[in-house]
Amino acid sequence: MKKLLKTICCLLALNYSGCNQKVSFTESDENEVIQIDHDYSEVEEFSLTRESIFDVDSANYYVYFYSSTCSHCQEIKNYMISKALERKDIYFVRGTNKDKITTDTKILTGAERAEDVWILGYPSLLLISNKKVTKNLAGNASIKYELD
Repeated sequence: MKKLLKTICCLLALNYSGCNQKVSFTESDENEVIQIDHDYSEVEEFSLTRESIFDVDSANYYVYFYSSTCSHCQEIKNYMISKALERKDIYFVRGTNKDKITTDTKILTGAERAEDVWILGYPSLLLISNKKVTKNLAGNASIKYELD
């Protein structure tokens, strides 16, 4: 019976996840846990370039900067994609060598043009309100706290 239930859960997960997602399974002591590994292609409609972060037609939204080589970004990837699909107000910018990285916290907010935006590193999450950076957060814990 347990094997049948496991098979049914696996089939449901595969049906739910679609063709573009990888599915991995992990077991806990008491229940079977199904974990879906997301891919950035799922949020392609929410992708921006660094230069277009102020071009979103919304009063308030988040812009998430990530790097494909960043281990912290990999740790939070599933969370961010799930949140974006649920909320519809999170946009993604894949990091490039054009990103300005600083430790000077005085210049992190207030930018109204893409060329004036600085981040603390990857991952970073900006809140843009009325076409102006009003929050600039870095690190998984800060990002999760903001979005939960």
